[in-house]
Amino acid sequence: MPFQILPKWVQFGAFVLAMNAGMINVLGLICLLHQSVSHMTGNASLMAISLVDDDYASFFFLIFVIISYVLGSSLSGLILGNSQFKLGRRYGFPLSLVTLFILICCFLIDDFPRYALLWACASMGVQNAMVSHYQGAIIRTTHLSGVLTDLGLALGYFIRGLKPEKKKTILHLLILFGFISGSIVAAFAYPYLQLQSFLLPAGLSLSLSLSYWIIYFRYSYLVK
Repeated sequence: MPFQILPKWVQFGAFVLAMNAGMINVLGLICLLHQSVSHMTGNASLMAISLVDDDYASFFFLIFVIISYVLGSSLSGLILGNSQFKLGRRYGFPLSLVTLFILICCFLIDDFPRYALLWACASMGVQNAMVSHYQGAIIRTTHLSGVLTDLGLALGYFIRGLKPEKKKTILHLLILFGFISGSIVAAFAYPYLQLQSFLLPAGLSLSLSLSYWIIYFRYSYLVK
């Protein structure tokens, strides 16, 4: 299904979610055992390497990392019942969970970095599963492989003389630049804030959650 409308607040929400994931992932790479948090591909590869190297402590820990991400995704599925974006669903609940999990990570990271990493992974699982589709587009806000693939396809279509969907391309570019922007913010902030840097994505998630609740109740009032 082609894009027919792309509200500005949907664009903004995608950008902010990607920015949030960029911050979380960079902070995980810097101070949480140098492992990716917002996507699991690298962790699955590290798990395989650990198994071959008989590093069973790392192997089982990485299993828990992946399980935490999956459980976070399952919470979004349990709350929303559908990954197709639709105004009126209570996205404020999973957004609030993202905030809560990041805050727990921030609380634990100093003394229990491994447990903190699990909560950070769960937060990204919740976020990534919230909205997986929008008018035929596959949306992923916590990693860029799919986004870059779709942008590459759009470029190929353009070179071939076909017309790529402009609004879909804009959405993917916003996710790309949002993730990179969040990564830059986190990398810049960490030398100054250290472990308190996790308060930045927590605050961003909280702000987005509150903003969505305002939109939700306004929408509910207008349709009555």
